[in-house]
Amino acid sequence: MAISKKTMVLSLALIIVIVCNVMSTTEAKVIGNGAMETDDCVGPKCKTMTPANPYKRGCESAERCRSG
Repeated sequence: MAISKKTMVLSLALIIVIVCNVMSTTEAKVIGNGAMETDDCVGPKCKTMTPANPYKRGCESAERCRSG
């Protein structure tokens, strides 16, 4: 029991029409720069945000932990 070529073509055409219809009706949402700005919070419940892993250069030459 094989699928005929006509049924296969019609099925693919229907899928393409549905996908095009869905893509044309969806609204694209863009994350703007507002999501990356710092939060200037004023009030008693505000916490200062400290980075979880602050940047550290490693051993300084004065600490003599490097060779050289």
